[in-house]
Amino acid sequence: MKKSWIWWVPIGALSVATSVALGNPFSGSNPQPGNLTWSGFSNSSVGANISGDGGVLAGQFQGFFDPASEADGAGAEADDFFRFFCIDLSQSALGGPLPYTRNLGVGDATNSAQLARLFDAYYPNKTTGTYYSGGPTNFGSFATADESAAFQLAVWEIWFDDDLSLLTGTFQATSTASVLTWANIYLGAAASGPTPAGWTFYDFTSPDAQDYLSATYSVPLRTTPEPGTVILFCIAALTAWAAMRRRQTA
Repeated sequence: MKKSWIWWVPIGALSVATSVALGNPFSGSNPQPGNLTWSGFSNSSVGANISGDGGVLAGQFQGFFDPASEADGAGAEADDFFRFFCIDLSQSALGGPLPYTRNLGVGDATNSAQLARLFDAYYPNKTTGTYYSGGPTNFGSFATADESAAFQLAVWEIWFDDDLSLLTGTFQATSTASVLTWANIYLGAAASGPTPAGWTFYDFTSPDAQDYLSATYSVPLRTTPEPGTVILFCIAALTAWAAMRRRQTA
């Protein structure tokens, strides 16, 4: 019986779930200990002045995280590559490898929703979903250093403040006109609207070096009609077809 009603379902009514396999930096359970290597900026950097810290270089980082649960040799492998943002202004970025702990999710629900809106609207090549697939992918690879730096400023604003403005509040920042223009666009996207599905955030924490934020994306599942709903739809379609045939033969 199942085969018969599935056969009658119009192709458009079926949904196909697509997902992205997680790269090795995100494998294993959480919290997950491991060693993190910081390899510098992913798309170069731009100078900025931020409240409480003076002049900094802003931009997305790249590096490797080798989870302790990974069944391989010591040290990071090519598929441990990922990109990430600073979320810690009290410590420095250190090359490593250094012991880190990967944690799942963002503790503050408002911050999590704002980050999801930000990443969904402007994180590059989101449907790639993962940073490594036979080689480093284009997931999160910004076209310009200005866009990368602006995204870092937006992440800091969401993480350390609650007014989504670089001009006021506990976190403030200045940079080039281009960076500030992009940052304001990004923060505008984060400000309101539904929380997009598909984003998973991770923080990487260390007692001795900067903490970081990274993300993966999987295409959300689309809703598939319940079998009963599909059967009713098919019955209605068949009834309409039979009525039309009767009128044609009358």
